[in-house]
Amino acid sequence: MTPSQIYVLVAILFLALVFISIKNSKPKRLSVLASIAFGLIVAGIVFGENRSISYSLLAVGIILSAVDAYLKSKNNG
Repeated sequence: MTPSQIYVLVAILFLALVFISIKNSKPKRLSVLASIAFGLIVAGIVFGENRSISYSLLAVGIILSAVDAYLKSKNNG
């Protein structure tokens, strides 16, 4: 597996975990932080030809989504 495939796999697994965790709750709108993270991940996929930019955008998007999940769990618990 190439590094880009690993990053995409990690992002997909993380998003799957998030969707599974919110499956039992009421549908909610995306927070601002989650929206930015989603946009960065999509931008990282779109700019796949330039690896340094692509990996940077994917990494920042994943970190922001993890921070958003942490803040939401901290507020709920």
